[in-house]
Amino acid sequence: MRVLVISHLYPSPGHEGSLFVEDQVRALTNQGVEVSVLSPTGFAPRILWANPRLRRRGRTPRRAVRHGILVEYPRVLVLPRMLLFWRAGDLYYLGLRRFLPWLRGAGIDVIHAHQALPDGAAAQRLAAHLKVPYVVTVHGRDVHYHLRQSGRIAEAARRTLGSANAVMAVSQAVARALAPVVPPQRLHVVPNGVNAVASSSARRERWADYERSAPLILSVSYLREHKGHATVLEALARLRGQVRARYVIVGEGSERQHLERKATGLGIADQVEFLGWLPHDDVLGLMARADVFVLPSWDEAFGLVYAEAMAQGTPVVGCRGEGLEDFVTDGQTGYLVPPRDPEALANIIAQVLRNPAAAAAIGEAGRAAAAELTWARNAERQKAIYEQVVAEHARRDASHNRAADGLAAHNGDWQPEPRNGDDGPASPSDERPSKTPRRPASGL
Repeated sequence: MRVLVISHLYPSPGHEGSLFVEDQVRALTNQGVEVSVLSPTGFAPRILWANPRLRRRGRTPRRAVRHGILVEYPRVLVLPRMLLFWRAGDLYYLGLRRFLPWLRGAGIDVIHAHQALPDGAAAQRLAAHLKVPYVVTVHGRDVHYHLRQSGRIAEAARRTLGSANAVMAVSQAVARALAPVVPPQRLHVVPNGVNAVASSSARRERWADYERSAPLILSVSYLREHKGHATVLEALARLRGQVRARYVIVGEGSERQHLERKATGLGIADQVEFLGWLPHDDVLGLMARADVFVLPSWDEAFGLVYAEAMAQGTPVVGCRGEGLEDFVTDGQTGYLVPPRDPEALANIIAQVLRNPAAAAAIGEAGRAAAAELTWARNAERQKAIYEQVVAEHARRDASHNRAADGLAAHNGDWQPEPRNGDDGPASPSDERPSKTPRRPASGL
């Protein structure tokens, strides 16, 4: 089985990116799948390198070998501020099409894109050229943003997902959101795995004695409104004078200044620390050190960070109705609260910090639940889907070819019925031209 993975989320040298895509690829190779990776990278001329994000893009190499896997980082045009985003898949395709001769020679069986837009839309065009099936994994942005848009962005996402040979949702919550768009026979739930083993034990262990002066509440995520950091701050303000705790936030994002001002306005700035982004091993170390991991996000497709914290034996708190409900059972393997409810969150935090023995039991149950989420299982399920769509695609091709051959044979045997009692055409001008069925267009 030869698979092409397309994902702009793939890590690159100097930028960890979304490790879950790479973790899946590594697990697939362990299953005997031959994987090639194209990771579209936005074009960033040196003149724009004053912007740290564009500087990182510009310094990304054209190719790299990661864990024995060759990854290509072709440059693509990415327009600012989501301009013409419904055409972003076409822009990706323009940057990827030069690989078509190589891909034909490699004998790719199926293309796997992560996210419908832009990666899936580009995969759809490449698959049409290569005459192979394509599948899409939906992690959350497609359902939390793209499909909620009105007009062309939503239309482009629906078109890509609706035409895919298979769509993988990372949770039941995502699958429910995709149900109106993807036929049930092509919609699969494939939970992510959890990579909760540090590659550097020294980096992890450095956090073992961090901030032992007070119980530690931890959040790890992008700093965006829907992640619920503001709700944690409001809950902490309610507990001031009742529960002594320190709140540590790992991550960066557009909400940081707002959250810093909010902490100051609530009078709890001395209890809150912003650490920015940290390497993955450091994050795991902090998770193991924390007394409770809290992230009341109300747009959580899967919730990988909760599973990573659970794998350290740390009790977690999230929101009801989100992807993490697949592995967090309220009061058994973790805690679930309503979104945007600082009072309910404050009560749970107080409960956890005041009853460490009960919290430890929840943490151990959570560790056992997280142990069921392995990349090996994810890869087994993914490989089975590849085999299914490749077999179905081959059957459709065979059926189409048989129908075309039958039509050609029928047209070749056609003779006009004798007229006026003759055994053949009355004259050459009465002969009808033979009909040759046209090959279906490639769609491009």
